[in-house]
Amino acid sequence: MEKKRKFILIIAVVGMIGTFLPWASISGFVTVSGTEGDGWITLALFAIGGAIAFFNGEKTEAIKKKLMAAVWIPAALATIIALSKIFRLPRGINAGIGLWLIAIAGLAQVCVTLFFKGAGGWDIPKSVADVKAAASIPSAKEEAAPSATAAPAAPAAPAAPAVSEAPEAPPAEEEEVKE
Repeated sequence: MEKKRKFILIIAVVGMIGTFLPWASISGFVTVSGTEGDGWITLALFAIGGAIAFFNGEKTEAIKKKLMAAVWIPAALATIIALSKIFRLPRGINAGIGLWLIAIAGLAQVCVTLFFKGAGGWDIPKSVADVKAAASIPSAKEEAAPSATAAPAAPAAPAAPAVSEAPEAPPAEEEEVKE
């Protein structure tokens, strides 16, 4: 199996396992599992990435770049769910290992998907443009560029010359006839 696929699959399995572990505990005695709430959502989100890594295409080849967004976006959503739960826990309730595992696995999935180049090692971004390129987000220059070249416009017909009217002469006075 290709190295990047293997990492994505392993991280997805770890994230799915985090669903079944405790998400919250009160004084270490009473615990709540992720399956009693949003855990099914995070399970499905990690399953998407795992399924793409395992079932899509030839296992010895890298996942197609077009599908990478279908791996890192669900992982990012799972991370957001876990972190929002961690930071919104009331006082006296501790975040369980399952939430922390999901948050870490989600971040790892995003980083591996965007910045790990398989046999080529890590491609650490040096700017925001590098991150946009890795995530297949078009930059402002690409958005402004026309998607298709416009056909050259036919030259306009020359305008007809304006008809200038001669200024009217004042009415001629009749000449008096002398006899």
